[in-house]
Amino acid sequence: MSPFWLIGALAAYFLILLGVALHKRRTDTETDYFLGGNTMPAWMLAMAFVATWYGGNSALISVDEANTQGMGSWWVLGGPTVIAVIALFALGPIIRRAGLLSQDGIMTNRYNRTAGTVLSIVTAIYLIVWGASQMVALGLFFMVFFDISFAWGVAIGIVFSLLYAMIGGFRAVVLTETAQFGFFMLGLIVTFVGAVIVSGGPDAIVQTIETKRDAAFLNLWEGFGPNLGYVIAFGLAFTIDPAAWQRIQATKSPREARKVTVHAMVYFIPLYFLVVFAGIASIAAFNEPPEQGIVATLATSHFLPIFGVIVFIGIAAAIMSTICTTLNLSSLYLTELTTKALRTEVGEKQKVWIARAGTLAAAIIGFIVSVQLPSALTLLALASEMLAAGVFFPLVLGFFWRRANSAGAIASIIGGGGFILYGFAIELGVPLPHFWGEGSVTRVLIGLSISFVLYVGVSLATPPEFAKADAFSARGRLRAEQVGSSTACTENVAAASGPARADGTEEFESFGS
Repeated sequence: MSPFWLIGALAAYFLILLGVALHKRRTDTETDYFLGGNTMPAWMLAMAFVATWYGGNSALISVDEANTQGMGSWWVLGGPTVIAVIALFALGPIIRRAGLLSQDGIMTNRYNRTAGTVLSIVTAIYLIVWGASQMVALGLFFMVFFDISFAWGVAIGIVFSLLYAMIGGFRAVVLTETAQFGFFMLGLIVTFVGAVIVSGGPDAIVQTIETKRDAAFLNLWEGFGPNLGYVIAFGLAFTIDPAAWQRIQATKSPREARKVTVHAMVYFIPLYFLVVFAGIASIAAFNEPPEQGIVATLATSHFLPIFGVIVFIGIAAAIMSTICTTLNLSSLYLTELTTKALRTEVGEKQKVWIARAGTLAAAIIGFIVSVQLPSALTLLALASEMLAAGVFFPLVLGFFWRRANSAGAIASIIGGGGFILYGFAIELGVPLPHFWGEGSVTRVLIGLSISFVLYVGVSLATPPEFAKADAFSARGRLRAEQVGSSTACTENVAAASGPARADGTEEFESFGS
C-alpha cells in the first residue's frame, strides 16, 4: 500500500478532529476543561465512554488472542468490561450525586486531604501507564504501516493526540471520541468482513476449526479460568476507572448517569464479540498471529488500498481516543496535586494552564514508559492491578461503610498499590525477590488482600470518623434532592457546606484549603 494513501487519510482525519475540537470550544473554567460544563447528553458521553475503553488492546490484541484462544479470549477484555459496566449501572447515580470533579474530591470529602492526595498519585500513575500501553499499540501499528521505527510511531501518535486534547479540554475529547466511535466501528466491520473473505468464506473457516482446533475453541467459558487474572484486575480497575467516572460526573443528573451506562452496554457487547469473531474468522488465513499482528497484516497485504485505509483510520481512531483521554485525565490529577502543593489560591485561568502543562508532562512520561516496556497488554495489566489493589476498597466501600476512616484508607492505598508497584519494578527488570510467575493471578490477589486487610484492620484499630462519614452521606442526599430532575441541573443550588453549582464545581473550595 502506498504511504501517500495513509498520509493523506491521516491528514484528513486529523483536520476533521481538529475542527471538531475547535467547535463550540469553551475552556474558561476547570469544570469546562474537565467536565464540559455538565451540558453533554448521555448518548454522546456513552460513545465517548466506549471510545475510551475500546483502545488499541481491544482492537488489536483481542483479534490476535481470538485467533489462538477462540471464543474464550472474550474474557481477556470483553468479560471484565461488561462486569464493570454492570457495576457502574448501580454506582453511577451515587457517583453523580457526590457532585465532585474527581475521585480526589470524593476521597478528600469522605476521608481527608491526605487520602485524596495519595489517591491522586496512584491514579496519575495508573493513567500514565494505561496511556503508555496504548502508545505501544499505536507505535507498533504505525511502524508497520509507515515502515518507521517504533519510537517515531509513538511520537507521531502522541503529537496528534496532544494537539486536540490541549486545545479544547474534555469537551473536545468527547466530541472527537464521538467522531472516532464511527471511524473505528467502520474499521472493525471491514476487518471482520475482510477476514472472512481472505480465509475463503464461512465453510473454509469451519473446516479449519474442525481440523486444527479442538471443541473448546468455540466454548466461551473455556477462557474464563486461564484469563481469571485479567477478569479480576481489569474488572475491578474498570469499575473505578477515572475515565468512566469522569463521563458519569459530566452528566446532567444522576438519572442521566445511569443512562450513560445503559447506552455503553448496548455498544460494548456487540463490539467485543465483533473482534472475537474477526480473530476466529482469520484462522484459515493465519494458523497463528503474524509478528506484525493480524489486523495490520490484513490491511497492508490482503485488502484493497481503500479498505486498508479504512481499517488504518478506524484502528488509529480507537487507539488515539484512549490516549487522548488518558492525557486529559492525567492532567486533571496532576493539576490537583500541583494546586495542593502550591498552597496558594489559584485562579481558574491559571488552573487551565496548569492542566495543559500536566497534559504535556503525562505525554512525555508515557512516551518514556512505552519505549522502556513495549508490551501493551503487560502495561495495561500492571496499571489495572495497581488501581484495583490500591484504590478499589477505600473508594467504593467509602460510600457504604460508615466505620471506615482516613487512616484505613491511606494504609489500604499505600499497602495495596505499593505491592503492585513492587511487581511493576520486577517487570521493568529490577532484580527483586518474588515467588509468583509472569502474568500470574497471584500478584493481584495478594495486592487486593493486603489492601482489604489494611482498610478494615486499620479502620477498626483507630478512632472512627462518624461525623465526616455522615456529612459525606448527607451531602449526597442533599444533592439528590437539589438535582432531582434534569432541569434542576441547569440552575445554581446551595449545598450545606457552601455555594455550589449542579455542574460539580463546588468541590474546588476544598482543594488547596
